[in-house]
Amino acid sequence: MIALQILCFTLVLQWNTAQVDANSFCSTNDLHALILARGGSKGIPLKNLVEVNGLSLLSRSIITISNSSCFKHIWVSTDDEKIALEAKKYGALVHIRPEEYARDETSSIEAIKEFLEAHQTIQNFALFQCTSVFLKEKYIKEAVDKFQSHDCVFSVKRSHQLRWKLVDKQILPDNFNLKARPRRQDWKGDMVEAGMFYLSKRVLATKGLLQNENCAVVEIAAEDGLEIDTYRDLTIARCIMDNNA
Repeated sequence: MIALQILCFTLVLQWNTAQVDANSFCSTNDLHALILARGGSKGIPLKNLVEVNGLSLLSRSIITISNSSCFKHIWVSTDDEKIALEAKKYGALVHIRPEEYARDETSSIEAIKEFLEAHQTIQNFALFQCTSVFLKEKYIKEAVDKFQSHDCVFSVKRSHQLRWKLVDKQILPDNFNLKARPRRQDWKGDMVEAGMFYLSKRVLATKGLLQNENCAVVEIAAEDGLEIDTYRDLTIARCIMDNNA
């Protein structure tokens, strides 16, 4: 009986140790999460505040990021008062983005550089796209884990589409051999940026980059790769959420 108790105690201790090790990279990490959420979206007005299954896209992202316990702070960069209030409601810090960095033609990297210029102590950050409605904690934790040994990490999804290109008025296969068309089950496919998140170091962003040759990737499931840019995307996301409820 004593021997059995010792064995049980040892197994429990090993399991707890493994759990601590698995999560230590999050609990000790000095990472800041950043969501760019301007108010001037055109396809869907105030898209970041549109609700899916009772929660806004912005609040969904904040909740999932917070539940990962991987970040020192969660920041929302915005020019809109309603978005700022929603961010604060769910515990995020708000960076008021100047109007000149919240225009239609403003790139993400320009908005990131403006944010970092205003927050000089932030060295490592993770950019999240709140229109990627199927962000999951497991993806975040895998990304943070890989970031420990890389300059950057970003999300990808697998594509099995056969691509063609036009060269000198000739249509040619781009990613496959015409004489040996790959079967889906025999081909790993291409890795395509999913846009869900980008983890990067300050030194890269200040050069206008999010990635370099020392990047790692997190492959997300194809069904999690939906980005909400149109009302059709929004309808699909709501249908999926309703069916999974």
